[in-house]
Amino acid sequence: LVGIGVINPVDEDYTGSTAFWGRIITLISGAALAFCAEILKEKNRGRTNKNGNIIGTPVSEELVAGIDAAIVLSGTLNTELAKKVFGKAIEAGYMEECGTHYKWNESKVLLAYMCGRIYCGDYPERLKMETKTYWKFGMELFLDAELCALFDTSDIGQSRQNRKDLTVPKNFQKIDIFFE
Repeated sequence: LVGIGVINPVDEDYTGSTAFWGRIITLISGAALAFCAEILKEKNRGRTNKNGNIIGTPVSEELVAGIDAAIVLSGTLNTELAKKVFGKAIEAGYMEECGTHYKWNESKVLLAYMCGRIYCGDYPERLKMETKTYWKFGMELFLDAELCALFDTSDIGQSRQNRKDLTVPKNFQKIDIFFE
């Protein structure tokens, strides 16, 4: 409309409507942000973070968790640490393979603790002058949707979030052994 002269933002001595220019700036800013986000997404495709998780890999790329295993881990869940810890948890009887997913045999908060340690860098911390051990969250994003599908359950992430900066779950030492 500006190009064909229907709207004249600059007329004689005044520069036009603030509402008009506000809309123009908003549209330009939004387009620039969307463009930069797409460039960043493409730049991160295939990279790994400090825990060995692949950044930007679509969930449809699935890798088999073991040679003869029927359990399938998506690209973000398929790490060496996860394979090691899941194997030890199966041996200890905390979880078992059930078709195309795992079945957890303990409390959901203990599962959230183990997954937080694997994928987010969570850790137990005993403060000076305290008799309790606290659950400190790591810096990585918790893969709630993928883990709920893998364990065929719901609200693993909510169980983790409810315990933020509180004491670690009961029997956490048994899970910590898997990380040694």
